[in-house]
Amino acid sequence: MATKKEKAERRASLRPHPARDQILDVMRSYGQPISPTQLARITGTTLGSTAYHVRTLVSAGLVELADEGRVRGAVEHFYALVPGSQGDIRLTDPVTQLLGLCGALTLPDPDGGYPRPAVIDDVARERLTAIIAQLSPEVQQIVAEALARADARRQG
Repeated sequence: MATKKEKAERRASLRPHPARDQILDVMRSYGQPISPTQLARITGTTLGSTAYHVRTLVSAGLVELADEGRVRGAVEHFYALVPGSQGDIRLTDPVTQLLGLCGALTLPDPDGGYPRPAVIDDVARERLTAIIAQLSPEVQQIVAEALARADARRQG
């Protein structure tokens, strides 16, 4: 069993990965223990890949084994977010993701030289974080509406 210090070091060295963020988001949304099999179905990824990312999150101390159950003679493991970490766990920086979506990770050099990488100071980070916070409810609403339409098509 890893100590808190070892888990903190693993968490700090954990490379960002969109699949891990998606797993954490599913776990946060669901709010109860969930198995890698269920996570793979929800995320549309393979069980092997999902299980690997769950093990990585466990070793970093973000996720823990919450329960076990028997399914067709096999043991199925159920994982949950570590208590106290249900807040805004993100492995990838949302500001960096926004810069990537907007094509602003690099900007043309005003003198015609090579593109320059974005440098985000505290003022810019604060403004970009506010944009994300303002945009998030609208994005979630659009996705909820699309899901409702997909459900209606399946039932109709």
